[in-house]
Amino acid sequence: MSIYRLDAVEYGHIDARYIQSVDLTITNAGAEEFDVLIHGYHLYGVYYVGLVHVGAGSTVFVPNITNHNTAFSLLLVTNINYTHSTLVTVHAKNQGQLVAVYSNSDFQAIE
Repeated sequence: MSIYRLDAVEYGHIDARYIQSVDLTITNAGAEEFDVLIHGYHLYGVYYVGLVHVGAGSTVFVPNITNHNTAFSLLLVTNINYTHSTLVTVHAKNQGQLVAVYSNSDFQAIE
């Protein structure tokens, strides 16, 4: 499995004070399909759980994962053992307006 983690904290590199919700886009740039378990964590525990299937060469869009301007972590766990074909993009929004875009380089990735 491969794991991706994105952390947002108050006054951090990714400042959670300005992020009310995120839209998550997962693209499979490879030939092997896979599943992604999505967990959103905040101070009080898990606030979002989702499971998506990403076919070969396809993109999955998960809208409005809401964290309400509080510190959070997004954890994505795939059932493939490499990260080179998984492209992840997070569109951070505040009151529906785009405030930042984060990609693979902003995630901690573990194969």
